[in-house]
Amino acid sequence: MFEILDDKSQYVRRQPGEQYSPQCLVKTVKHPLSIMVWSMMSANGVGRLHIVQGRMNQHQYMRVLEQKLIPDLPKHFPDGGGIFQQDGAPCHTAKSVTAFMKQKKIPVLPWPGNSPDMNPIENLWMIVKRRIAQRKPTSRVTLIEALIDVWARDPEIKEMCPKLIDGMPKRIEQLIQAKGASTKY
Repeated sequence: MFEILDDKSQYVRRQPGEQYSPQCLVKTVKHPLSIMVWSMMSANGVGRLHIVQGRMNQHQYMRVLEQKLIPDLPKHFPDGGGIFQQDGAPCHTAKSVTAFMKQKKIPVLPWPGNSPDMNPIENLWMIVKRRIAQRKPTSRVTLIEALIDVWARDPEIKEMCPKLIDGMPKRIEQLIQAKGASTKY
């Protein structure tokens, strides 16, 4: 989920008497516009970005998998390998989605229901959030343009993909040792 003016951690230092000076005020939006996106990643890079309309449900999720994930699989896994990881969101664990994944022969990494979110794509989303905050988009269009640009072209994201995937065995090992509790990831 990305929001316009999402940088909520700004501090302003000011001199006495400057409390209402425009350069000392941080603009906020009471109900900021937000956009939910979906994508995938592998050691070979990121997949196509999908702007979610409304809230993701099992039917929309299967359409996204059909239209975005499956067409990208040969690019990301030319040898046919790969294991899909998703969190325990209800739209991911619905019986229809589980059946869809089996029908399409997409192996899914088993994941504890109450484990902390250790999906490596979250590291990429944090990079995107930082970059978007720097750009300060002011409309839905500029937010979407910035999202697409950062996701597809940012060199740090491209550099992180293989590192994050190579680190998955260690993440999983630590999760097993912690018996599903929190880890440093």
